[in-house]
Amino acid sequence: MPAWHHAYVRAGEQQLAALPGGVVPVAHAVDVATLEAHCDARGRPMVVLDTHAVGDTAGFMGAVTEAFSLPGWFGRSWDAFLQCLRDVPPSTVLVWDGWTDMARATPRDTEVAIEVL
Repeated sequence: MPAWHHAYVRAGEQQLAALPGGVVPVAHAVDVATLEAHCDARGRPMVVLDTHAVGDTAGFMGAVTEAFSLPGWFGRSWDAFLQCLRDVPPSTVLVWDGWTDMARATPRDTEVAIEVL
């Protein structure tokens, strides 16, 4: 399983070059298109996870299903999500937008999500 890291993105080119693959909570406005262009130029996959409207586990599973384009057989559980993450390249940059909204709505699910990611 890839080693996931928590980091804040600064969309500058120099910072992105040093950014490890992993979870990138968006703590400020980020031009996702610019970030995606930087990732593409470096051959790094990028996934945008939007959890602004997530209020429970089912909502989070719906959001990750969409963000990661998970297959129809995805079991929508934490264990199933962990299994699917094993197929994600370790160089992937995950931009988690709306994580503070999710943390306010469902703190326990947010804790579990961070642990799993």
